[in-house]
Parts: sequence; C-alpha cells; structure tokens
Amino acid sequence: MKDKSECTLANGFKFWEKIYAQFSFIATGVIGITGILVVDWRWVLPYLLIYVYGILGIVMRHLTCPRCPHLHEYNNCLQFPPKISRWFVKEKKTSPFSTLEKLLFYMIFILIPTYQIYWLISNRKLLIAFLLMVAMWYSGQFLYFCKRCRVYYCPFNRVTLTP
Repeated sequence: MKDKSECTLANGFKFWEKIYAQFSFIATGVIGITGILVVDWRWVLPYLLIYVYGILGIVMRHLTCPRCPHLHEYNNCLQFPPKISRWFVKEKKTSPFSTLEKLLFYMIFILIPTYQIYWLISNRKLLIAFLLMVAMWYSGQFLYFCKRCRVYYCPFNRVTLTP
C-alpha cells in the first residue's frame, strides 16, 4: 500500500466519518450502560470489561488496528485523535488472525450489542435508542467502512483484496 492511488482512504478519513463511527459506537456503550444501571448496577462491570477492554485492549491493541496500514503508513485512522491510537498500538502486525483471535473478535462484536438487551427490555425508549445506535454503527461498518477496509485479515473486511 505504498501507492496512495490504490486506496481512496490513503489521504485520511474524513472528519464526518470519524464522528459517525465514534458517535454511534460510544452512544451504544453509554445507552447500554445506562440501561443496565437503571435495572441492576452490578451487571455494569462485566459489560464495561466487554465494551472497553474488548475494544481498546483486544480489538484495537491486538487484532485490527495493528494490521491497519492507515495507522502505521499514513498516521491516520478512524479513531480520533490518531496520535492516541499510535501510542496505544505499539507494533505493526502483518500475520493473519489466528483461530483464537477470530473467536475473540467475533465474541466481542456479538456481545457488545447483545449483552445489555435483557436490561434494556424494561425501558422501551432506551431500547429503541440503543438499537438505533447499534444499527447505525454496524451498518456504517458493514456497508461503508468494511467495503473499503485495508486490513486484509479482518473477518469483517468486505473488499476483495489479495495480500
């Protein structure tokens, strides 16, 4: 990916793309946490571990971001500011995902939008807001970002690429 012409995102993600991705994802977490707190606060800690450590500690630090050329080659990424991601993701990886990495990846992305449904059912407004944010985030990922992804080995990559 040395040639910027082969990737429309090589010049950086647009500000609106970063806002869309971050707003919908953070709103999902905030609404989920609020829904759990309203019903039974003791279940917030497991969700925070899934949400925060799952994304920051596993997906960003070990799975997707270390394999993303936008971060390492162009000093830009979907997260903002990219400087924090560069500090957080120390080493670049080029290997395919192992079976364990794929399992963790899917587990995190399945648990984030499903774990808190039980607690949100009792509050229809929070449930609708939550489902709207989840739909925004996942549709943005699958229908837009994943179709332009340059992380060859990401299980969500929807681009036909050869490594």
